[in-house]
Amino acid sequence: MKAFLIKGGVHIDSRGILRYVNEKKPGIYRRFYLITHPDVKTVRAWQGHKKEEKAFYVINGGFTIAVVNPDSIESPSDDEKPIFFQLTEENKNFLRVPGGNYTGIKAISPNATLLVLSSMDNEDSKTDDYRQPTDKWVDWNIVK
Repeated sequence: MKAFLIKGGVHIDSRGILRYVNEKKPGIYRRFYLITHPDVKTVRAWQGHKKEEKAFYVINGGFTIAVVNPDSIESPSDDEKPIFFQLTEENKNFLRVPGGNYTGIKAISPNATLLVLSSMDNEDSKTDDYRQPTDKWVDWNIVK
């Protein structure tokens, strides 16, 4: 299965601002964490999972998230082509990335914060972890 976006929204009234994702089921998640990149040069790539689903939602600023859906998670081809998603606090999109994919992330604004949801606990995730070199599919110096 390939990664896909779910459109989020915002409601503003006298009580404040409510950001939400209500349009579709966001998936079943067992844990979450926040990632903050101090600058726009930091890259986290490539981490893959055969079974674990991840989801991403920007809390502050923006991120470019690259997703590769290879034929083989264990030994992906060097010729794979990533799909790029730009998530920002303004566009309110929620990105679901099913198992069988690799992801790479880079902030597009300093001190950007990303919420990451995971369908596996830490112990199970460690047994489903695949890594590739940062520069395998993308020249991150030209990604914005």
